[in-house]
Amino acid sequence: MKYTASFTITEYRKTDMLFSVGVADKGKIKNVGQFSEGLTLKEQAALTSILEKNKHSEEDDMIKVNPGICVELEFASFENGKIEKPVFVQFLFNKTWQECTYEKLLQQIGLELQITHPDKPLFPGNDLRKIDFIDYLTEVKDVMLPFLHNRLLTVIRFPHGLFGDSFYQKQCPDYAPPFVQTSWKEDINYIVCNNDQTLIWLGNQLAFEFHIPFETILSDCMPSEIVFDLDPPSRDHFPLAIKAAQILKNILDGLKLISFIKISGNKGIQVYIPLPEKTYSYDEARVFTEFIANYMVTMEPELFTIERLKKHRKNRLYIDYIQHSEGKTIIAPYSIRGNEGGFAACPIHWEELTESLSPQSYTMKTVQKRLKSNINPFAEYFEAKKKQSLQAVLQFIQSNNL
Repeated sequence: MKYTASFTITEYRKTDMLFSVGVADKGKIKNVGQFSEGLTLKEQAALTSILEKNKHSEEDDMIKVNPGICVELEFASFENGKIEKPVFVQFLFNKTWQECTYEKLLQQIGLELQITHPDKPLFPGNDLRKIDFIDYLTEVKDVMLPFLHNRLLTVIRFPHGLFGDSFYQKQCPDYAPPFVQTSWKEDINYIVCNNDQTLIWLGNQLAFEFHIPFETILSDCMPSEIVFDLDPPSRDHFPLAIKAAQILKNILDGLKLISFIKISGNKGIQVYIPLPEKTYSYDEARVFTEFIANYMVTMEPELFTIERLKKHRKNRLYIDYIQHSEGKTIIAPYSIRGNEGGFAACPIHWEELTESLSPQSYTMKTVQKRLKSNINPFAEYFEAKKKQSLQAVLQFIQSNNL
């Protein structure tokens, strides 16, 4: 699939004949890539001549110009804030640079999805807008969509950002566009977010939180992973979650199980054990999770608990294994949360689990920077599913009546 959009030229590098382009965003230029292909010799000569005449500065072999020369480019994709494989289509002599907007670029890659109220503020105390959230989803789609694929989706929508009420949405609305896939369970027709367009459409609906079940629609009601939700009493007690995750990592390593970790985006930490598809039942998963949770409580009874009632937890971290069952959900990797700041449910490397770790450090902007630096802690997640086996530990638990 190819996309086209309008851009304004900002720079020209003489040595390799590269033209830098940008789009207008809040009255400023956001640079989004470079092109050199597609120009005829005549068009190239005309363009370089115009740039030479209109330059405002030149350093070494780089000519810089004020925005104003607009072009239409065709490109393959928009990844990490940059257009990929751009090719010149035509000059846009009747268009101003203010018309070459970031919003229109995102609409193009959203297959002409109309983005409504792009400048709507989302969170108190910062300048994040709806268009910034759409931008975020556009940049995380390649790492987020695999975890939404074929899962019945529950979202929390915030039509007015954090400046108004929110609500849970399970049922796919009647006005959903035709590219939105769905799947029935009981009497609910759930959204199944299997493509870029659906993700961006949900973003335009200001669905902040994406909650997914532990199984897919093809898994015969068998879990695709085990997730330990390490839930401290408050964000001030986050160090408890760090300690619990460190202990849990040592246990899982001793059992030769592959595990992954993510910040919940709220006040806790979640540890994932990917499972081969259609292999273990929820009952078997619960035998395992209950055993591990009880073992951790035995190790540190003053710090951890499996007590369901908050009033009986006494400021201890709750190890939630009961929620790991059919129909229950968990926040999806890379989803943002409906809290002030819009913190992200961000995967991290185990090496990042240090005493200085803080949920507030993982914002949309942080995640975008991490992806641009090729930091992808869940990169081997789906490969690990093929290698994982719970058989030995389940046999040990059952044979010892633990």
